[in-house]
Amino acid sequence: MNLSFYLKKLKGLDLSRFTETAKRVSSITGRPWRAVLLDIFYCTVRYGSGHVDYEAFRMYEKNSKQRNEILTVGKNNKLYKHFNDLRYINYFESKAMFNKKFNAYVKRDWMLVGEGIMYGHTEGTALPEEARVEGRGPEAFREFLKDKEYIIAKPLGLSCGTGIEKIRISEWDVDELYEHLVRDSKPLVEEVVRQHPTMDLLCSTSVNTIRVITILKDGEARIVAGGIRMGQNGIFVDNFNAGGIGVVYDLKTGVVISDGYDKQRRVYKTVPESGVTLKGFQIPLWDEVVSLVKEASLVVPQVGYVGWDVAISADRGPLLIEGNSYPGQDNAQEPDLDAGTYSSIMRILYEG
Repeated sequence: MNLSFYLKKLKGLDLSRFTETAKRVSSITGRPWRAVLLDIFYCTVRYGSGHVDYEAFRMYEKNSKQRNEILTVGKNNKLYKHFNDLRYINYFESKAMFNKKFNAYVKRDWMLVGEGIMYGHTEGTALPEEARVEGRGPEAFREFLKDKEYIIAKPLGLSCGTGIEKIRISEWDVDELYEHLVRDSKPLVEEVVRQHPTMDLLCSTSVNTIRVITILKDGEARIVAGGIRMGQNGIFVDNFNAGGIGVVYDLKTGVVISDGYDKQRRVYKTVPESGVTLKGFQIPLWDEVVSLVKEASLVVPQVGYVGWDVAISADRGPLLIEGNSYPGQDNAQEPDLDAGTYSSIMRILYEG
């Protein structure tokens, strides 16, 4: 591999973050940080990993064969481009358009505030005009709030749980709340999911979602990876980037096969809040979860690689929180268990 190829691959990288990662890894391994940094650069070019994958999946401990099996950000990007028609991505990138298209699987009340505003973008896509969603005014919002103690308010274009707000209705004047949501660009409001008691054991303050990653091949949705995310320390979102904990599960049974881990890959054998042992935890209603995502995968078949976030409700069974057309490679992968890795995904797709 020549020098110009290396330089092209490394162009634009945030060297300060690479250096910080190298120094953290150096403190673990005892290797000089500059040597670690060179190894991170090598893995970036050779395996498409970058500094995050290098640290999260402990690539510094692994040989070339093991490194090659990891689903790195580079390999994840290849799956995204191969299985997804980018003209249809807005069905997933716009939360408003997603809720409208997958309404039968969302299974909860929702609306968009902002009278006369059309949400969702169709320019440069293959999406029909009716895919867009119109915001509604104060009276419709007032009607929506009836019989609700809380609502969830979301921005439309952000990810990783950023900007999501859980609102207690009694603390607001309705007109002021409406203006607050419009002004702060949090137009999507949803009914709060009442969580299944078994999932509540993982964290009672957050809706703990099951990430189910599917690839549509030959008209059939195949589950290729999966994990559960749960909140901790009283947070109401379960996202990794908000301090959540993740585990991976057996794809056939829905039984957790790993200890818990957070974004920094710290290990949790039990749930901090309840003391429940994570390894061996059974996802409730697993067969219904599988049916839900396999049906949903056929709604927009042009987007074949999706990470579905499923909640288990106490009264309506499994339901969709959202679909991600670019599933992250970090929260449903455990290389030491060969779970969610690039090699395991390839076996599921091409070896049956």
